[in-house]
Amino acid sequence: MNPKEKAFVNEYIINGGNAYQAALKAGYSRSTAKHAYEWLTKTSPNVTESRYLPYKPYLREAIDARLKEIEDAKIANATEVMQYLTSVVRKEARSRVIVVEGTGDGCSKARLVEKPPDEREALDAAKTLAKIYGLEKNNMNVLAEVGVQIVDDIAEDS
Repeated sequence: MNPKEKAFVNEYIINGGNAYQAALKAGYSRSTAKHAYEWLTKTSPNVTESRYLPYKPYLREAIDARLKEIEDAKIANATEVMQYLTSVVRKEARSRVIVVEGTGDGCSKARLVEKPPDEREALDAAKTLAKIYGLEKNNMNVLAEVGVQIVDDIAEDS
């Protein structure tokens, strides 16, 4: 890809998919930019135009690759989620909380303090990991496995 095409790919993503505006910002002329949408879609040549700019699949591929790269950088994958949940269960993770402390004479001051996960947070993370690994069981299934049988032996007063 040449520098203008690289700029077009970046501008196309920045402006939300307006090929015409992306082409203008990348430095193409207005007459060339009006064909920018055709670069990204498979269309037949416009025979009424004196100059036709063909479908450029490598531009579409570059846009798709860049979008995937952006998505991958922003969205946690399964491994990252599992690692985070495990760090909470092991109380290795740290969170910041605001603590208000008295400074005397009826005054107080707030400050940020790092703390490990409390028992509730660790338990919630453990439950989430158990769901992911399929270790969580329905209470009724657990009762059936243990062999608990419920018998209605209370006499009704009639």
